[in-house]
Amino acid sequence: MDLIDTLSNHLEPVKTGSLSEPVFDSGLLLGIDVWEDASACLDASVEAAVNSSLVLEQQQYLSDLAIDRHLHTTLEREFVLLDRWLRDNREHSESAKVASFLRRREQLAPVSWVERQQKLHLWATKHETDDLGCSILGWRLLCRELAESLIEWASGNEDELRSRMIKRLWHGSTGYYPQNRLRTWALRFLEDSRAPQVLEWEGAIKRLILETNPQLVTGEN
Repeated sequence: MDLIDTLSNHLEPVKTGSLSEPVFDSGLLLGIDVWEDASACLDASVEAAVNSSLVLEQQQYLSDLAIDRHLHTTLEREFVLLDRWLRDNREHSESAKVASFLRRREQLAPVSWVERQQKLHLWATKHETDDLGCSILGWRLLCRELAESLIEWASGNEDELRSRMIKRLWHGSTGYYPQNRLRTWALRFLEDSRAPQVLEWEGAIKRLILETNPQLVTGEN
């Protein structure tokens, strides 16, 4: 069964979090913890994005979107700071490790991809009998299941980088479109055995969209 079948039929995701190598800690090199900084200003970002006059469901969506944007821009910031560090420290013993980490930057889509998930979902709910619509909905379900398992794992885990992002920045929620915060977590912690599947699912969806209805990602639809 291929990935699209997996997405359409909601098969079981990998939930065991072993590491292929130690998690990269940029704070040791940068002298700052960008994720701790992000945690400190998250509530203000969410408050600024939410209009209290809206109905509760709309407020929740805007709150989720603000968190997802915040996570995305924080990872972008970490990449930018590390790129600057690498230019100034080419001979440092950790430079190869930093260069390897920075290659993940190529897989970070623009923030507009975070915002486009609502449009994809709305289109999919109207075309749920189509292969593409079914796959988009299945993708969201797979991501929700994995994100829920990560929240549970983080709640009982040691206070280390992988769990810290979830506990301090996810607000105990998968988000309405869990693929958004899951994508950021997977790119940041690609060493975790649960991360590669997240990028594989998204890559499969993007390829299918480009093959069958490219307007969904080009913004022309």
